[in-house]
Amino acid sequence: MAEGEGEPNGDFLPLDPRVVSLWRLDQAMGCGFVLLLLLGGVGIVFLTATEYLIGASLAWLLCLGLSVWFVFWYPGQAYRAWGYRIDERVLEIRSGLLFRSLQLLPLSRIQHVDLQRGPLERLYGLSSMILFTAGTRDAAITLPGLDAEEAMRLRDHLLAIGGDDAV
Repeated sequence: MAEGEGEPNGDFLPLDPRVVSLWRLDQAMGCGFVLLLLLGGVGIVFLTATEYLIGASLAWLLCLGLSVWFVFWYPGQAYRAWGYRIDERVLEIRSGLLFRSLQLLPLSRIQHVDLQRGPLERLYGLSSMILFTAGTRDAAITLPGLDAEEAMRLRDHLLAIGGDDAV
């Protein structure tokens, strides 16, 4: 276990900092797709209703500005909002900027743990851990942005200290 995990001061551990770049790339791809679609709309306005071209162009530029903000500012802020800590009984995960979330998962309720690595996560050497709990339908907690090796170590540790009363 890394230093600080399970200690009484209970500092949250951060995600791997490479997740910020991953989130930026992911946001850039999504925003780029939307901007291309909107640019097609501006092209249609250009061909059919030129009197609205200035307004459509300004709206597209506004969307471009919002996309730049969303790609460059938001992932860093979201990264600072994420954290997790583990003691001998509970995994605690916090996240969220506008809507803050604090999830507590009793380790004895862990049914199984999956590691997920999409192509972009593999590119950055990251992994997401998905923890499934016993007793409720669709009960899963995701912890994204972990170093792949750390995620495997953490998975093994959680399964080792998880209780024997899980279904």
